Amino acid sequence: MSAMQYASEVVLYTILVVAVVQDFMYTKISNRLILVGLILSLTFGIILGGVSRIPYILLNISFPVVVLYLLYLLGVLGAGDIKLFSVIGGFTNFTMLTHCMLAAFFAGGVIALIKMLWNRNLKFSLLKGQLFLREALKGNVVSYRDTMAEKRNLMHFSLAIFLGYVLAGIQGFIQ
Repeated sequence: MSAMQYASEVVLYTILVVAVVQDFMYTKISNRLILVGLILSLTFGIILGGVSRIPYILLNISFPVVVLYLLYLLGVLGAGDIKLFSVIGGFTNFTMLTHCMLAAFFAGGVIALIKMLWNRNLKFSLLKGQLFLREALKGNVVSYRDTMAEKRNLMHFSLAIFLGYVLAGIQGFIQ
């Protein structure tokens, strides 16, 4: 790994950690942080791969927005979470991005399960989720966020994204 690749990795980890801190403190990820991440991803991409890399970076940045937009509309994911995936896409290749996204949803499921067990509301949450899905399948779409009655059910998905990136990196390292 070259010094520039290492610097790129350190910058991305820093952005992810700051995003997690912001999410826990303010339940929001700053658009400034996202913008800085996108600009830096383009900068590193051009330095490491040349101007010809720009279309690939833009495709990777756009992919999470296109794929996850429905989850945003349903209130399952926040806009900041999707934009954070876009930042990761700008710094990585498509394979790493998709592995990160899958690992993040796995990590999010584990975190959600632990949180429901800790809050002792697993049955209630599963029932609420089932009712939400049933209504969505009937075409009665309401935001999942609107159905969350208690703040303790809020999940900071940026943590799952961070863990997903770490897990995807470990998996890529092992292969």
